[in-house]
Amino acid sequence: MDERRFVVWDADGRPLGAFPDFDTAHEWAHVRMRQARTRLPLTLDDRVAKVSRRLSHARCELVAWAEFAVLPGCDLPALGAAAAAAAAAGDTARRQPAQHSRS
Repeated sequence: MDERRFVVWDADGRPLGAFPDFDTAHEWAHVRMRQARTRLPLTLDDRVAKVSRRLSHARCELVAWAEFAVLPGCDLPALGAAAAAAAAAGDTARRQPAQHSRS
Protein backbone atom coordinates (compact mmCIF):
# COMPACT_ATOMS: atom_id res chain seq x y z
CA MET A 1 0.00 0.00 0.00
CA ASP A 2 1.20 3.49 -0.81
CA GLU A 3 2.65 5.14 2.28
CA ARG A 4 1.27 8.54 1.15
CA ARG A 5 -2.24 7.60 0.15
CA PHE A 6 -3.87 10.92 1.12
CA VAL A 7 -3.32 13.64 -1.49
CA VAL A 8 -4.44 17.29 -1.31
CA TRP A 9 -5.23 19.03 -4.63
CA ASP A 10 -6.08 22.65 -5.39
CA ALA A 11 -8.99 23.79 -7.58
CA ASP A 12 -6.78 23.62 -10.69
CA GLY A 13 -5.92 19.97 -10.06
CA ARG A 14 -2.37 20.62 -8.87
CA PRO A 15 -1.17 18.35 -6.06
CA LEU A 16 -0.21 20.38 -3.00
CA GLY A 17 0.85 17.62 -0.63
CA ALA A 18 0.74 13.89 0.10
CA PHE A 19 0.43 12.41 3.58
CA PRO A 20 0.55 8.99 5.24
CA ASP A 21 -2.57 9.52 7.40
CA PHE A 22 -5.93 11.24 7.06
CA ASP A 23 -5.76 13.40 10.19
CA THR A 24 -2.47 15.02 9.19
CA ALA A 25 -3.67 15.63 5.63
CA HIS A 26 -7.02 17.00 6.80
CA GLU A 27 -5.51 19.42 9.32
CA TRP A 28 -2.88 20.54 6.80
CA ALA A 29 -5.57 21.19 4.17
CA HIS A 30 -7.57 23.37 6.59
CA VAL A 31 -4.45 25.43 7.35
CA ARG A 32 -3.50 25.66 3.65
CA MET A 33 -7.04 26.75 2.76
CA ARG A 34 -6.55 29.95 4.78
CA GLN A 35 -3.35 30.93 2.96
CA ALA A 36 -3.44 33.69 0.37
CA ARG A 37 -3.52 32.64 -3.26
CA THR A 38 -4.75 29.12 -2.52
CA ARG A 39 -7.22 28.11 -5.24
CA LEU A 40 -10.38 26.74 -3.61
CA PRO A 41 -11.96 24.34 -3.15
CA LEU A 42 -9.23 22.00 -2.01
CA THR A 43 -9.79 18.29 -2.40
CA LEU A 44 -8.34 15.66 -0.08
CA ASP A 45 -8.41 12.25 -1.79
CA ASP A 46 -8.17 8.87 -0.10
CA ARG A 47 -7.24 6.70 -3.08
CA VAL A 48 -7.73 3.43 -1.20
CA ALA A 49 -11.14 4.10 0.38
CA LYS A 50 -12.25 5.99 -2.77
CA VAL A 51 -13.59 9.01 -0.90
CA SER A 52 -12.67 12.68 -0.88
CA ARG A 53 -13.12 15.69 1.33
CA ARG A 54 -13.90 18.93 -0.51
CA LEU A 55 -12.84 21.94 1.57
CA SER A 56 -14.01 25.51 1.08
CA HIS A 57 -14.60 28.39 3.45
CA ALA A 58 -18.29 27.43 3.60
CA ARG A 59 -17.94 23.70 4.30
CA CYS A 60 -15.90 20.55 4.51
CA GLU A 61 -17.93 17.87 2.76
CA LEU A 62 -17.46 14.15 2.20
CA VAL A 63 -17.62 12.96 -1.41
CA ALA A 64 -17.95 9.22 -2.09
CA TRP A 65 -16.57 8.08 -5.44
CA ALA A 66 -18.84 6.14 -7.76
CA GLU A 67 -17.87 3.36 -10.11
CA PHE A 68 -18.95 4.04 -13.67
CA ALA A 69 -19.77 1.50 -16.33
CA VAL A 70 -18.34 1.69 -19.81
CA LEU A 71 -21.24 2.13 -22.21
CA PRO A 72 -21.32 1.62 -25.98
CA GLY A 73 -21.96 4.51 -28.30
CA CYS A 74 -18.64 5.71 -29.70
CA ASP A 75 -18.73 5.66 -33.49
CA LEU A 76 -14.97 6.06 -33.92
CA PRO A 77 -12.98 3.13 -35.31
CA ALA A 78 -11.64 0.62 -32.84
CA LEU A 79 -8.29 1.48 -31.31
CA GLY A 80 -6.84 -1.86 -32.39
CA ALA A 81 -7.69 -1.20 -36.04
CA ALA A 82 -6.43 2.38 -35.90
CA ALA A 83 -3.18 1.33 -34.23
CA ALA A 84 -2.64 -1.42 -36.82
CA ALA A 85 -3.26 1.05 -39.67
CA ALA A 86 -0.85 3.58 -38.15
CA ALA A 87 1.80 0.90 -37.68
CA ALA A 88 1.38 -0.26 -41.27
CA ALA A 89 1.71 3.32 -42.53
CA GLY A 90 4.84 3.75 -40.43
CA ASP A 91 6.34 0.54 -41.81
CA THR A 92 5.63 1.66 -45.38
CA ALA A 93 7.27 5.02 -44.75
CA ARG A 94 10.39 3.31 -43.40
CA ARG A 95 10.64 0.94 -46.36
CA GLN A 96 10.41 3.65 -48.99
CA PRO A 97 13.63 5.63 -49.26
CA ALA A 98 13.29 9.38 -49.23
CA GLN A 99 14.09 11.02 -52.53
CA HIS A 100 16.17 14.15 -52.36
CA SER A 101 16.84 16.41 -55.32
CA ARG A 102 20.32 17.77 -55.84
CA SER A 103 20.72 21.39 -56.72
